[in-house]
Amino acid sequence: MLKKGFAVLALLAFWGSTARAQDARKVVEDVGREIGAANLNSISYSGTGYAYFVLQNYRPFDPWPKFYLKYSRTVDYQKGLSREEMIRTQAMDPPRGGGQQPIYSEARQTPTVSENSPWGGNAVELTPYGWVKAATASNPTMRSGTLNGKPVTVISFTARGKYKVEAYVDKQNLLDKIETWTSQSMLGDMPIETTFSDYRDFGGVKFPMKIEQKQGGFPVLDLNVSEVQPNAPANIELPQRRAGGPTVEAKKIADGVWYLDGSGGDANAVAVEFKDFVAMIESSVSEQRALLNIAAVKKVIPDKPIRYNINSHAHGDHAGGLRTYVAEGATIITQEGNKRYYDQVVLKNPHTLEPDLLAKNPKPAKFILVKDKYVLTDGNRSLEIYWIKDNGHASTLLMSYLPKEKLLIETDLFNQFPGRRPNTPPPGIVSPYTAALGDNLKRLKLDVQQIAVIHGSGAVPVEALNKELEGTVQNPAVRPAD
Repeated sequence: MLKKGFAVLALLAFWGSTARAQDARKVVEDVGREIGAANLNSISYSGTGYAYFVLQNYRPFDPWPKFYLKYSRTVDYQKGLSREEMIRTQAMDPPRGGGQQPIYSEARQTPTVSENSPWGGNAVELTPYGWVKAATASNPTMRSGTLNGKPVTVISFTARGKYKVEAYVDKQNLLDKIETWTSQSMLGDMPIETTFSDYRDFGGVKFPMKIEQKQGGFPVLDLNVSEVQPNAPANIELPQRRAGGPTVEAKKIADGVWYLDGSGGDANAVAVEFKDFVAMIESSVSEQRALLNIAAVKKVIPDKPIRYNINSHAHGDHAGGLRTYVAEGATIITQEGNKRYYDQVVLKNPHTLEPDLLAKNPKPAKFILVKDKYVLTDGNRSLEIYWIKDNGHASTLLMSYLPKEKLLIETDLFNQFPGRRPNTPPPGIVSPYTAALGDNLKRLKLDVQQIAVIHGSGAVPVEALNKELEGTVQNPAVRPAD
C-alpha cells in the first residue's frame, strides 16, 4: 500500500510538472502572438539616448561613464546575427573615466555578432522576438511574481545549455524585462537586465519604444526608439577573424625590459627582469591575454618566476587578467583605493559560467598597496611606482618608472595609436588627461627620456609627449581621489 502511495505521488508530480511546462509554453506562444513574432524574420530600429561604458568608471565602485548616443541596430533572427552602430559623443563635463574620453569627435562602434558567441547569443535573445524564439526552442518553466508592484508571470529557461534566462510577462502578454547572465573576466557571472516599455504597433509587430539595459548592476543603455522597420533587409556578414588567434611578441626596449606587444589591439604589458624574479606591469584585458603575456615572458626570461604584477588601475582592459596573476601566485601591486573592490567584487564574484584558473584552483590573493609611492628593488635595479594624482581617467591610476633607464611605463593618459581617433585633440588643444600626466611628471621631477606606452606598440621618445603638451588649454580642475 505504501509503495502504491509513492507511485501515485510520483505520477501526480509528473503530471504537475508537465502541466506547468505546457502552461509556460502557452505564455511564450501568447507573447509571440501579441508582439507579432511568428512572421518576423528581421528587424531594424534606431533612436537616441545614452550609452555607458562598462568597467571604465572613474572610481572602482562608481557607475560606468555616460555618453550621448545615436544608435541603430539590425537583427536577423533566421541567421542569428546582430549588427549595431553606436555613435557616442562626450556627455560628462569634465570627463571622468575611460571609454576614449575625452571625445573630441564622434566615437563609432559597429559590432557584429552571431548567436554562437557567448555575448552574441545574448545580443540576439535580448529582444522580445529573439526571446520568443529562444524560449520556444527550450524547455521553459513558469512561476508567479511581481515587477514594480504589479503581478507578472516569470518564464525561465536555459539558453544554449549554459545561460539562465528569466523573463517577466505582464497581463497584456507583453515582455517587460529579461534577465540573464554572461561570463566577464573581472565580474564573473555578470547579470544583464533589459527592460522594455511603451510598445507601439508597426504593421502587426509591437515594438518597445523605450529600452533600458544594465550590466553588472549599472546602466549601459538608455534608448528612446524613434524608427522601427519590421522585416528590414538584413545583409549582415560576420567580420573575418584573424587566422591562428591572438599572439604576443616580446620586444626588448632596454636591458632586462621587455614590451609585450599583442596582435589583438588590447592593452599591452611590460616585463621587468630583476636578479631573482620578474615583475609584470599591467594585468591585461582577459585571462587569455594574461596567459599569452606570461608565456612570452617565460620564453625570454625562462629561469625566473613572475613574482609581482603591477596593476595600473581597475578598468576592464587593465585588470581583466588580475585573477590570472593571483592564480599564478604573483603578488598584486596596486593603488590602495582598489583593494576593497578587488576583494569584494573581482576576487569574490562567482565564475561558474566559464570557470577561470582561479575558480578551478582557488588561492588567497597577496597584495602590496601603494598610497603615493612604492619602490620595488633587488639592490641593483629599482622600479619606482607612483600614484598619478588629480587625473580624470581613474582615481587609482599608477605609473612605473625605471630611473637608471629613464624609462616611464604609463597607460591611458598618453596613447600612441596610428591615425586620428575620437580622443585626438584638435590642433592647439591638449587633452586634460595628457596634461595631468605632464603635471605629475613635473611634480615628481622625473627625468624621463622614453615612454613605454601601454596603448601603443613600444617605447617612444619623451618628445612625443612634450609635443602633445604644447596645446593652449590648461588642465581643468579634477577632483582628487578619495
